[in-house]
Amino acid sequence: MNRTMVKKSLLWFWRSLMWLLAVTFTLMLIAALTIQFWVMPNIGQYKNDIAASASKAAKQKVAIGNISADWQGINPHLTLTNIDIFDAENRVALQLKKTEVLVSWLSFPLLEPHLAKLTIHAPELTIRRVASGEIFIAGISLNTQSNPDLSNWLLRQNRVEINQAKISWLDEKRNAPALSLNNFNLQLQSPLWRGLVKNHQFNMRAMPSTGGSNPILISGYFFGSDTSKTQDWHGNINLELKNTDLSAFKTWLDYPIDVQSGVGSTNVNIK
Repeated sequence: MNRTMVKKSLLWFWRSLMWLLAVTFTLMLIAALTIQFWVMPNIGQYKNDIAASASKAAKQKVAIGNISADWQGINPHLTLTNIDIFDAENRVALQLKKTEVLVSWLSFPLLEPHLAKLTIHAPELTIRRVASGEIFIAGISLNTQSNPDLSNWLLRQNRVEINQAKISWLDEKRNAPALSLNNFNLQLQSPLWRGLVKNHQFNMRAMPSTGGSNPILISGYFFGSDTSKTQDWHGNINLELKNTDLSAFKTWLDYPIDVQSGVGSTNVNIK
């Protein structure tokens, strides 16, 4: 009797599993065919709709120059060029020449757009501190009330990369010349299993315009999911400098001691 019930239960479970897999495969096949024969050939028609959705999420005007679509393995792959992000005065504050989006099939069970990979190529970003102390990033004041939804969504993506960027720091309060971070590369990894515990891993590499010929390396991880509550985050950061002249940064930084000269290397771990 018990064996019969167990056998029937296993058979029921097996049939249910096969039915679920068949339905899932059918839905994915329909979605793939829809993307291949309807969405991709007409992707340009959705350019304004995508820009409008991005503007709503960022609470800033966003315009897209061109968009194309193909496949990368089994994942839909989008290439967006000449993305303009405008400030409050309707001026272009940031232009992204090329951005690649690799869409994940996890978007369906997660019920929101989920990316296997987001890659931003060669952006140029200016961070400026005016004489009053107010800081602007790409022309947008940090004092402006921001919407955390977009940045929180980015934290939930599998992988975000920024390649070959240039970041310029202009400090008008100190009346200092521009400091640049060239060949700035950033990788932020938050695969689904890490996302379940709100864990994110990052690596950053940049070449400063002064201080030496070796890059600054920063890596680590952190736990957190809400960018409006970064005070609740915790993690580990590792900073590595090789043959760097720390005195070269005195123009922009206040050291706890008087650094006159000297070249050295350091590896600092902060928890």
